[in-house]
Parts: sequence; C-alpha cells; structure tokens
Amino acid sequence: MSLWSESLYLHLNNCGDDPEKTTKCILAHLSMTVPRSWWEHALQTRSVPESYVRILQELREELLEVPAFAERVGFALLVALAFADDNIKKREPKFGAVHSQSSIEEYLSRAKKILTKRQDLSELGKMIEKKAKSLV
Repeated sequence: MSLWSESLYLHLNNCGDDPEKTTKCILAHLSMTVPRSWWEHALQTRSVPESYVRILQELREELLEVPAFAERVGFALLVALAFADDNIKKREPKFGAVHSQSSIEEYLSRAKKILTKRQDLSELGKMIEKKAKSLV
C-alpha cells in the first residue's frame, strides 16, 4: 500500500461518522500530487490503470452517500481536484493538504473552474466513467 493510500485510510478512519470531515478528507487527498501524477500519466498515454479507476470509484461512492454532495460529484470533477493547487504563490498546497482550511464549496468551485479551462480533464473523466462501468 502506498503512503498516499495509507494516509487516506487512516484519516478516513479518524473521521468517524462525520460526513463533512469524510468529504473534506477525500477532497484533500484527491488534491494531492499523487493523484495528479496518475492523471498526468493517463493524459499522456490515453489509458487509465484499473487500480486508479477502482480507487476513484470507491471514493466517489463514499461521497455519493453525503446527501448535500451527491448530485455534484462526477469523475471529471474528482480528477480536476488533482490540479487545484496549480496557481498558488507559496510552495505550500492550499487544497492538497491533510488539514486544509478550504471548505467543501471551495474545493467544488476550484474543480469546476479547472474543468472549464481543461477539456482534456473532462474527457479523462468520461474515459474513467466508461472504464468504471465495465468493471461492475
């Protein structure tokens, strides 16, 4: 298991039954450099490894359980999160940090803004969705 996935699952365990903490934990982890490296590689190769699709699918299912969040989460949005910290002036991540002070709305707003500028990420989201359906 990678350090990224260990961190994710340890922090999710610490969230307990708090849907807001769980959501922020998932969004922060998807905004880190590890998922970004997955999606950059997928964009270059035009192929997404099954293991990454399964991770994203599992996290998306967790997010779909949060009623206020359920209708707003798609694979492209989750992929876009990995590029959330592109334009920060400091070297420290704003979104992709375990104890990020960003709200759920800030994550969503940033991801939507990225998607409007990055059609390639929207296409990658569609590719992931198609592959996720074939894994069921």
